[in-house]
Amino acid sequence: MSLETLSNLFVSIIALWAVWAILSNQVRDGIAGKLIYAAIALSGYAIATRAESIYLTPTVAGVTFHASLALAGLRHFVMVTWWERIKTWLCRYLHCEHCLYRDTRRVKIERRKS
Repeated sequence: MSLETLSNLFVSIIALWAVWAILSNQVRDGIAGKLIYAAIALSGYAIATRAESIYLTPTVAGVTFHASLALAGLRHFVMVTWWERIKTWLCRYLHCEHCLYRDTRRVKIERRKS
């Protein structure tokens, strides 16, 4: 894959993440955060759909920047959407002492309420 293709792929991921962050009720960043995500989405769309490559040729540093920002967006999406289920599954699968202690403590608190 060429640097231009990789750069466009990563910029598209960033733009999709920003659109998700704007439209999702799970992301609670306020109006300022939504405006920042809107600016990211619009600029990402503009970069991904540009016809000329004379002015904005991708460099290795630029592609690395786009890749790291895209991975940060994917991490944010996973943390907001699926992290609680992943964490619960990991605790059950690994039999963590910390998670088991927390579960027994929760049971004791529930018994006190009734």
